[in-house]
Amino acid sequence: MPGILGTILVLAVLAAVVFLAARSLWKTHKQGGHCTGNCGACRGCHSAPPSSSPRTK
Repeated sequence: MPGILGTILVLAVLAAVVFLAARSLWKTHKQGGHCTGNCGACRGCHSAPPSSSPRTK
């Protein structure tokens, strides 16, 4: 019985982590924080030109 309880506990924690990660991705997507594939217009993409990067002065 203790082995089953441990397995259930681990599965519950894993399910909670997966749920929270998916919810975070969904919220980011709904706020417009997803990649559009247009790196020229993206100001946070690592492949954006230096002139469009917000970190340059």
